[in-house]
Amino acid sequence: MRAGQTILVKQNANNSELQRAIEAVIPAATKQAASIADRYKGKNEAETCKKIFDYLKNNINYKADGANQAVRLPSGLMRTLQGDCKSYSVFTSAILSNLGIPHKLVYASYDPKDPTPTHIYVMTNSGCIIDAVYGKFNAEKKPTFKKYKNMNISYIAGMNKPRTIGRSCGYSGIGATEGAFEWASRNGINLSNSQKITIGAQKVLPLAIGGRAFVRNLIQKNAGGFATSLNKLMIASRSQRQGEDAWDKMRSIELQWLNKGGNPNELYESISEGASKTPTGAYFNKLMKMRAGGYTPNVAQWIAAAVSAVFGKKYNESTGAITGEPASTTAVAVTTAPWWATMISGIVTTLGLAYITQTANPAPGENVTDINNQGGGQGGEGTGSKFAQSGLLPILLIGGAAAAYYFYSNKKK
Repeated sequence: MRAGQTILVKQNANNSELQRAIEAVIPAATKQAASIADRYKGKNEAETCKKIFDYLKNNINYKADGANQAVRLPSGLMRTLQGDCKSYSVFTSAILSNLGIPHKLVYASYDPKDPTPTHIYVMTNSGCIIDAVYGKFNAEKKPTFKKYKNMNISYIAGMNKPRTIGRSCGYSGIGATEGAFEWASRNGINLSNSQKITIGAQKVLPLAIGGRAFVRNLIQKNAGGFATSLNKLMIASRSQRQGEDAWDKMRSIELQWLNKGGNPNELYESISEGASKTPTGAYFNKLMKMRAGGYTPNVAQWIAAAVSAVFGKKYNESTGAITGEPASTTAVAVTTAPWWATMISGIVTTLGLAYITQTANPAPGENVTDINNQGGGQGGEGTGSKFAQSGLLPILLIGGAAAAYYFYSNKKK
């Protein structure tokens, strides 16, 4: 099935169906890429491969597919700027085919007992490896099992029908959702057993689950331009190497998210979604800039700034309720606030003022006059919020804890 420039294989496609789909789409991808292939032509084969690798690594967001496995044609990949290893490989094969460079698809498995492929990349017949997902040019994460599919020029040009290869191996996606520890391994981050235990505990902690969800919601809504700032940094980091400012900042944020039990791939998805939206939440934007400038907002200020941007409704600081939202939602948002406020504060500090330059429109329920009057001294001890002054925050944090625990316990069952 086609959706724009994306071919949806089918829900829960088995592994051999995915392999056939990848190979079947390459002739169309090759024709489509004919007009752009020369952009990647180098003085020799190695330079050509490096240009393809650099484009994918620096411009395309890695986004793993879930149950709905999809393959993007080159135009779809370049339009959406996101895809997984399947789409990366189709693009690479299409460019190489147009430039007359013989190559093969590499199907790889990293399971010591199961040869079912979970990853795909491209290698030229002379041995140059192009795997932008792995992230190192002319290098590969050593598979336990791998097999090759030669993509000769006559086959790619559509002179022969695609052959059926592989076998039915159950429902195992190629480029299927990558876990947090797999992300770390792919990026050369070696986690100790104690680090894995700590991250694993954060992953299932109800407070952390709710906190991560709220942070992602803020980013997806582009509250205060949060996603715009993160996307600006993410783009800048891709043209740099370790030891350079943007690269180091982005890696720091990725590790902050990982250490709090999150999967950086989920963070990228939220950033991409939020960056396409107009920033709203003028108060949240103001707090971001103040935090980046050295001021430390208190939890109540973060709550007052965030909830209107997330829910799009007025927040009543006197009652601690969100107009039109159920009490359980309010309780979860408030109860997890110390967690997500700390997380946001850390990310904003890492971003710095250089990446928080945009302004934001007021969110529903925000009063511009009140925003301009709110302030406070260092350490977040200012007047910032009636909610903070009322003493209601500690009561809601204690009383809401039971509701939040109940909510997430039932959600997990």
